[in-house]
Amino acid sequence: MDWFAPNPRLNGGGGSRGGGCYHLSFRSGSRADGACAGAAHDYITRSDQYDDPDRDAAVHVESGHMPAWVDDDPHEYWDAADLYERANGRLYISADFALPRGLDGDDQIALAHAFAEELTADEQLPYTLAIHAGVDADGQEHNPHAHLMISERQNDGIERAREAWFRRANRAAPERGGAPKSRTFHGREWMEHARQRWAALTNEKLEQRGRDERVDHRSYERQGIDREPGHHYGPAAAYMAARGVEHDRLDEAVANARLDDAERALDHHIHELESSDHGGRGGITHDDEEERKQRQEHKRNDPSPLDDRFLGR
Repeated sequence: MDWFAPNPRLNGGGGSRGGGCYHLSFRSGSRADGACAGAAHDYITRSDQYDDPDRDAAVHVESGHMPAWVDDDPHEYWDAADLYERANGRLYISADFALPRGLDGDDQIALAHAFAEELTADEQLPYTLAIHAGVDADGQEHNPHAHLMISERQNDGIERAREAWFRRANRAAPERGGAPKSRTFHGREWMEHARQRWAALTNEKLEQRGRDERVDHRSYERQGIDREPGHHYGPAAAYMAARGVEHDRLDEAVANARLDDAERALDHHIHELESSDHGGRGGITHDDEEERKQRQEHKRNDPSPLDDRFLGR
C-alpha cells in the first residue's frame, strides 16, 4: 500500500477568497460497508473509549429530533440503529465540514447548528452534531471543524418502541410500521444544494461579524481560477504525523501537501479507520453470501444511492 498516494475520496473542498476555508464532505454509513453508528457517535462526541485527553476535544455536542425513547442519551439511538436497522439499510448520513477560524466559539456553534437544522428540520430527522476544536501541537486553534450524523428515519410524532422504530414504514397505517425513511439524501442536485447552502450560511455569518473572508462551494476550475487544489494523503501517514512518529517519507508528504488540507483530512481519516474496527459487530461480515445478495438487491432498488460518486469524497 502506498501511504502517500492522494486519496480521491476526500476532495470535498471548494475555493475561497480573502483567506476563507471551505470544506464539506458527505458519506453514508451502512452495515454492508462495515459501519457502526454507535462507534461513530462515540468517536465524534469523544465518548466511551474515545474519551481520551490526547484526542482533539469535542467542545460542543448536541442532538435533535430524537424520539422519546432516547431518554436524553443520544447514544441509545445510534446503538439501536446498529441493532434494528435492516441488514441492507443505511445507518446514518454523515457530514464533515470546516468552520471559519475567524469566528469565535459561540458563532461557530451557531453556524454549525444552523446547518444541522437546515438539513434535518423539515423532516424532523434525528441528528447528533459535534464540534472539535482542531488545536495544533501548541494548543492553538488551527482547524475547527464539525461532524454531523443524520438518521434518515423521520420523527413523525408517532410513539414507537425502539425495536419498532426501524421497521419498514406502513403508509396505510403509520402507527403499525416503523418511522418513515427520508428520500432526501440522493443524487447530485441535493448535493449541490447542500454545498451551496453551507457556503451561503458561512458567508452570511462572516458578513455579520465584519469579516472580509468569503467561501465558495465551487471548485477552482468551476470558478475559472487557475490554481491546483490541494491533495489529501492516506490515513496511515496522517495518523503517524499526528502522533509525532518520524518516517523517512513523512518529510516528502509534508512538502508536497498543503498543510491545511492534510490536517483537515486527518480527523476524517482516523474516524474511518477506527469506525471500521467495529465493522464486525453483530456477526456481520463481508464474506456472508446472504449479505452480498441483499446488497445487490438494494442497488437494484435504489439506483441513485448517496455513494462515492455524489459524496464529494
